[in-house]
Amino acid sequence: MKKITKLVLLLTAAVSFAGCEDFLDQPPIGSTLIQEQYDQLDNKLEGSMRGVYSTMYAVSSTEHFGQRSIDMYGDLLCCDMALTDESYGWFMYDERQLTREYRSGYLWTHYYGMMRNINMVIATVKNQTSFWNNLQKYGMPTNGLQVLDGSGNVVYHYDEKDSLNAIYFAQALTMRGYVYSSLLRFFVPTIDHLFLGGYNLTNYPCFPLYTEANMNDGAQPLAMINEVFNLIDKDLTTAISIFDAFGKEYEGSSKLEVDINVARGILAYFYLNRAREINVSSDNPLLEEPMRKALMYADAVINEHKHEIIPNRSVLTTGFNNVEDKSWMWGQNVTVETTGGLASFQGHVDIHSYSYAWVGGTKAIDKNLYNEIPSWDIRKQWFNDGSANSTYTLCPDKKYFSAKNPTSTATDNIDREWLSDNVFMRIELMHLIAAEACYFLGLQDSAAMYLCNILDERVNLEDPLAVSEYTTNYKPSLSTDAEAFIQALILNWRVELWGEGYGLQTFRRLTCHKYKHLNEETMSVEEKVRRGGNHSYEKSKEIAYDDETKYTMQIPASETNYNPHLGD
Repeated sequence: MKKITKLVLLLTAAVSFAGCEDFLDQPPIGSTLIQEQYDQLDNKLEGSMRGVYSTMYAVSSTEHFGQRSIDMYGDLLCCDMALTDESYGWFMYDERQLTREYRSGYLWTHYYGMMRNINMVIATVKNQTSFWNNLQKYGMPTNGLQVLDGSGNVVYHYDEKDSLNAIYFAQALTMRGYVYSSLLRFFVPTIDHLFLGGYNLTNYPCFPLYTEANMNDGAQPLAMINEVFNLIDKDLTTAISIFDAFGKEYEGSSKLEVDINVARGILAYFYLNRAREINVSSDNPLLEEPMRKALMYADAVINEHKHEIIPNRSVLTTGFNNVEDKSWMWGQNVTVETTGGLASFQGHVDIHSYSYAWVGGTKAIDKNLYNEIPSWDIRKQWFNDGSANSTYTLCPDKKYFSAKNPTSTATDNIDREWLSDNVFMRIELMHLIAAEACYFLGLQDSAAMYLCNILDERVNLEDPLAVSEYTTNYKPSLSTDAEAFIQALILNWRVELWGEGYGLQTFRRLTCHKYKHLNEETMSVEEKVRRGGNHSYEKSKEIAYDDETKYTMQIPASETNYNPHLGD
């Protein structure tokens, strides 16, 4: 764990500083600032961006603790995560697939609350910094921080303050792209469902679009989905260009601060979800262009070699508890000051910490999904097989555990500090994006290569039979058998990133291929989406995978009642 950074990390979306008497004397403002209050702050951009980042882990209740709670909603909703006991009640609605009704309000306020402060940063850069004026006048630097003309003469040299303002601007654009792409994934049906419903990209109204230009103009009408697409693309590509031009000598104080690779990763994932939701043949340009962009941006991150896939020797020892892990691209260093305690991912999932999971409210991998993991795959050991302690059967006791207490569940050993870090993005995501994009572009050899970049590090090397099965049979089939590859791809999205918040979008994006699993009663492989037998609700029941309304959030009443543009 890293030491606490020099600035105080904020616990709410509001931008505030401890000990700043003038600010504390201001009238109450809820979770956002009015422009006049914001303008009086020192270090506006740095403080504001830290405020934005703090919303990623801000706690408002036991079930609402920022992005990692949202990750849990999605993984429970698609049933990859099973709540095995509802006695404590937490996350019961998600286990019962009622996330749409019970979480939309929190999702809405979480992302739009973040958006308000993001737009303030962007507005401040454009209205109150020399960087923006100089950028419009001279353009991007091409030689360090220098702008050169055609003859190589220095036209302008950006100073250190300009450079720092540029980085905060790029961070804000990245976070705005992240917020709107997140809203798309939760509040908009898949594009395939839109087309089936008679909509297209120019006539489907999704949600209000707020930017620095209209954030003070009151409630906005619903934007068309193509407007959101265009803004996300513009924000993230601009951010990437600015990071590339100004960020070579900049090193953020923590991995909580987004950088060029996080921006590329967000854009790659946005294009992947946008593309594959169009259920058309691979030669359709609606599919091909987004897929090529998804591949391009994911590949750019991979080729920088800044982050490494978790190696085989560390698969069972990382505990996903340290932001300094080389596979982590984006994450939060949890300290005593910033821990959510029980209101945290660890407080609900880690059986080695004082948690709801430890006392019986286990969050486990879906049993059907667990059964699909090949015997040669070391990741099967991420989940308790029940042979040693049946209380925690199929819980992720070897994937998520405290660094202080990695093995014991004894009362005297249990970790009561909750200092495991929060992961938001890993390099493995980029390889999965690249593999999927290549597959749907008809590049199966390349698709297999990207997927095997991960799988080569997931073989149980201590078992010679496992190694032989993988190298002799499993791995070669991925290049030659399209059906074998797509099933392997789906499985690896669900297993590699289990508990990291990608399950719902994998489910929505790839259910046209249906999740195959073994029916233990008939001992036959079914091409259905069925819950495992370890769920506390509707054990082993078939899931209505094509009922899009179940997996798309509704705009909450708080917005429809407030926004005059929405009406009845």
